[in-house]
This record gives sequence, structure tokens and C-alpha cells, in this order.
Amino acid sequence: MVEKRTLAFATLAILIWALTATGFMAYYYMQHLTYYEQLQQRQKLMDEFVRNSEDALTKWNLLAGDYGVLLGEYQWFQEENYASLMGKYERLIANLKGNYTDLLNTSPDLNETYNLLRQKYQTLAQQTVIEKNEFGELLSEFYKLFTSMALKETGKFVGEATLIQVSLLINYTDSIEWHNISIPLGTTLFDLTRTVARIDYSYWSTMEPGHILVTSINDSAEGYWLWYYWNEDKGNWVLGPVGCDAWMLVDGGIYKWHQYK
Repeated sequence: MVEKRTLAFATLAILIWALTATGFMAYYYMQHLTYYEQLQQRQKLMDEFVRNSEDALTKWNLLAGDYGVLLGEYQWFQEENYASLMGKYERLIANLKGNYTDLLNTSPDLNETYNLLRQKYQTLAQQTVIEKNEFGELLSEFYKLFTSMALKETGKFVGEATLIQVSLLINYTDSIEWHNISIPLGTTLFDLTRTVARIDYSYWSTMEPGHILVTSINDSAEGYWLWYYWNEDKGNWVLGPVGCDAWMLVDGGIYKWHQYK
């Protein structure tokens, strides 16, 4: 009887060991498979990033070249009336939109800036005489917008291959809500807020850096909204120093919208 019981225990122990070993093998196999799939996905993203980067660099070189030519003509222009250069400027801003159409369609802040620049150009083009400083201001605003769009697009490509973790607190007057989210590197606070909530905002062309002022979050528009970021070193909230559309988020960053009445 004892031998039979011992044999039974031994058999059971071997069976448990076999099942456990099989379970561990299955577990590690699944872990390896998951890790391999993640590597494959990351490699795919990196390959896509390289292709997109090449396209972005090509666009940058073409537009920067056209801008440089027009800037050179402006700097060496000998006449007092710069109206003859307006046709070349119109082609320049048309090419800007043509090359960054997708970005403008998904970035209302940049799209608004582009439309205001085009309106400014159209208003100035109606003048018979255009002075040097007026045309120079158009060129300066074009280059500022052009570089912002190029950086935004590049950040988007990088972000698709690199996700960061951030937290956003929306502090209403009578309640709060937290959002913990993975987002692409290069995302602005404005982009993040639009991702997690319904917002209304006004656009201030004279406010820099950034032009967006959020007026309502999730239909809560009483009073006014201000944004803050958490200073890890000092352990306190710091009032946002720029417009939310100009603040790039960092990995592990904690941000807050606070409603004041």
C-alpha cells in the first residue's frame, strides 16, 4: 500500500512538473511572440519614419530654396515700390499650402495662422505702392509659419515611432477628471486637450508664442480657463507661460486646466 501511495505521489509530482514546465514554456513562448510582434511593429514604424523624413526633407529644401530666392531679391531690390514681388510671394504661400495640406487640415491653429497670412497678403496686394518694411514683414511671417509647420510635421513622424505617457487634470469649478494617456512625442497641450475633451477656443494673432486661448472645455464655459504644468523639482503647479498650442509635452509630464469664475 505504501509503495502504491509513493508511486502515486511520484506520478502526480511528475505530472505537476510536466504541466508546470509546459505552462512556463507556453508563457515564455507567448511573451517572446508578443515581444517579437512589438519589435516588428516598431521596425515598421521606423521604416515609415525614414520614408516620411525623406519626404519632409525634400519639401523643406524646395520651399526653403524658393523662400531664399525671394528673400535675396527683396534684399537687393533697388526700387521703392515692392509690388512687383507680390506675384512670387503668392506662389510661395500657395506652394506652402500645397505641400502641407494634410497638416493644415488637422491643425486648426496652424490653419488659422495660414489663413490670416493669406488675408494679409491679399489686402496688401490691393495697394498700388508696397513699401519695403511691409513686404519684409510678409516674408518674416511666412518663414515663421513655414518653420513651425515643418517642425510640427517632423514631430508627428517622430512621435508615431515614439510614444510618451502624460497626465492631464481638468479642474472644473465643481468637479475634476484625470486623463492618463499615451501620445506621440511632439504633441502640444492644445492637441492633447482636443484629444480628450470637447473644446471651444479663440485665436489671438498678436499673442506669441502660441495663439490659442481655450474658452470652454466639455461645454463648461463659465469664467475662464488657465493651464498649468507640474514642477517636479519644486512640487507645485506653474502657470503656463505661453499659449497651449506652443507648449510641447514631455514624457511623464503632468498638466492641468483650471476653471476660474
